[in-house]
Parts: sequence; C-alpha cells; structure tokens
Amino acid sequence: MANKNITPLKAVRAKCLDCSGFQPKEVKLCTIEVCPLYLYRLGKNPKRMGIGGNISAYSQKSSAQV
Repeated sequence: MANKNITPLKAVRAKCLDCSGFQPKEVKLCTIEVCPLYLYRLGKNPKRMGIGGNISAYSQKSSAQV
C-alpha cells in the first residue's frame, strides 16, 4: 500500500526520478531548466533558503560583538 502522506517536495522528487529513468544522478545533472519542477528536483525548496538560520554563524556573530 502506498503512503498517502507524501509531501509536495517528495512528489516532485518522485516525478523527477521518473523523468530521468529512475537514475538519481541524472536528476542532479538535469539540464531542462524550463521545467517548472527544475528548482525543486533535489527535494529542496529554494524559496525557504536561509529560513531558520545557521546556528554556527549566529554563535560566531555573537562572539564578535562581545
């Protein structure tokens, strides 16, 4: 039985794998930049980059201010 709780990013990843003949390396090497799924093909949402911050960068920044 298939998992009904698949996330949108996992669905995109699955479609990209299907398109590339189920070869993960080919998904990464995809050159079809006009595809609406292109930016999401690696299972990451580029619009969320930077959200949450980097803890190590924060601690370095805090020590520099002291």
